[in-house]
Amino acid sequence: MTAKERAAVTRILIDLVKADKVIDSREMNLYASLKLKYSIVKKNEVEAYSMTLGEAVGVLKEMDPAVLSDLLCTFEEMTVSDGISAREEALLMLALKACLGGGDRDCDVISNTVEDVWFDERQVLYVESRYDRALNDSIERDYRAVSRELKMCGLDFVYLPKIVAHYAGTPEKLFNEVASLLSPSLSQNAITGLLEKIKLIQTDTFCIEQLHHKLGFRELADTPPALLVRISQSRVGDKFYTNFLRVELEGDVLPTVQRLVDIFLGYHTVDQLVISNKKDERGSFLYKGFYRQIFEILLLQKSVTCHLLVDFVHGRFMFPEIDVVLSGLHRKEKALYVLFLYEAYSGAVRGGNGEIKLNGGISFTAPKFRGQMEKFDRRMARLQRRYARVYEAFGGDGDKAPDITSAEIRLPMISRIRRVINRQSEKIYDAARFIVNRDPNGVYSLTVNPASVTCKDFSSATPVTLTESTLFAELDRL
Repeated sequence: MTAKERAAVTRILIDLVKADKVIDSREMNLYASLKLKYSIVKKNEVEAYSMTLGEAVGVLKEMDPAVLSDLLCTFEEMTVSDGISAREEALLMLALKACLGGGDRDCDVISNTVEDVWFDERQVLYVESRYDRALNDSIERDYRAVSRELKMCGLDFVYLPKIVAHYAGTPEKLFNEVASLLSPSLSQNAITGLLEKIKLIQTDTFCIEQLHHKLGFRELADTPPALLVRISQSRVGDKFYTNFLRVELEGDVLPTVQRLVDIFLGYHTVDQLVISNKKDERGSFLYKGFYRQIFEILLLQKSVTCHLLVDFVHGRFMFPEIDVVLSGLHRKEKALYVLFLYEAYSGAVRGGNGEIKLNGGISFTAPKFRGQMEKFDRRMARLQRRYARVYEAFGGDGDKAPDITSAEIRLPMISRIRRVINRQSEKIYDAARFIVNRDPNGVYSLTVNPASVTCKDFSSATPVTLTESTLFAELDRL
């Protein structure tokens, strides 16, 4: 066994000793004998305290299965060495058995420094970074059975679509009262708009934006459908880490949950379990753990994913999800911004995975060689014609459109666009996507996905993506 593997074993043994918050003399006697068995020395113990539980489990997963089998027996022995196996120890053993026991599910432990306020110790969350229809259909079908199985372990199943449906179905009067209580500064218009925001929240965006980007769960940036179970806390150096068991899901969810419940109850020897009967249901709202986080996302105006509505009917730019109309932009800046969008999207290509890569942009830098000037001048003239057409779409006279080929005219317009969008950066998640930037080669472009920009004009009753608009079709012909 290597030094790193000894440190990993030590990390787990220490966590098992401290799991139930009582360090018993029988546990210490067993720990002393195990130190001799695995040749654990002081250096290994010091290294163990610089290793997270997730890292320790990851090290052990690479070991020989026969060795792992012996180690699991050792960990089980430590769990019952004081005569009982409390809930905290049973949860830790559930994670070790799921990750190291050679089951048919891919499991791991995620360790992260995160405030307790976000994670109630009895909540199990369904996560996914991309929507999986089959898994969600399975959960919808067996939701009641899955919830009841987890209740047997004293755990509450948190499935975001159910919570969203609850909020959306709440009587308007009660919802207004709750929203006003939690965030008195919200206007009535803002509260009314919350129901539309609720309908847009999905598990995959919640997982990426809140758990990955906001709370630092880097492992969830590209996670398959999984259950996230809070199992313990560990001190690593001078920080406390919260540890989560992630159990990947495929096929029917219920059998996987039943196996987890069987493992937990097999280790849990205390004759009592605390089962909460508090519910997030009609007429009441839970306000703890993930439920509280969702409330704060919805009611306290945390940054959310937005799309931009280019409204040619009213001559404005709007982010509907946060009920914000961009103020401070004149017709000339709006037209220039739409031109940048057009040029970015006109060079876009779709990769094999379906994702769109934006290759387009505008370079106003004149070429160094005289032979290239004629082509450059034609390009600038075409840009000016397109700009004039967009200027007309916002109600202006195309013949009087500003000359965007002039840096003295163009640069202040670009600066104003950046300032106006940056003012909303606290409300719009990843607002930088909407900002026009100049790369080292002098090309002005932006990275917002075409699907995130829609437009409203007189030709259609409902908004369409800007790339599908009649205006873009006209610009193609210029």
